[in-house]
Amino acid sequence: DGVVVERNRADFTQLLRRCRVSVSQAGYNTVMETLQAGARAVMVPFAGGSESEQTLRASVLAERGWIDMVPEHALTPASLAQAIDRAADRAATVPGSLRFDGADVSAALVRRWLSQHKA
Repeated sequence: DGVVVERNRADFTQLLRRCRVSVSQAGYNTVMETLQAGARAVMVPFAGGSESEQTLRASVLAERGWIDMVPEHALTPASLAQAIDRAADRAATVPGSLRFDGADVSAALVRRWLSQHKA
């Protein structure tokens, strides 16, 4: 009861801000949106083939206490339920050490470099 499964929503960030716990994989955009929203999260990183980036990302975040992670190989209904319970009991916080303005900073750096290296 109270569980909603969504595929893709234009208002994803707003949903994250209001959810009790978000369960997702650990792709870059999803992770950043989840952290920025301050959502409690359980992440099950995609680990197919030679993929390791999602597992690495989720592991670091879990070590810092920002998310709960269930490795794909350990995913069972019980392990997922336990992770959801842990996440629901954790305070929702936005990690203060993270910056979410990377696109703006990158654009400013490129503009500065271009102004210094005009042909």
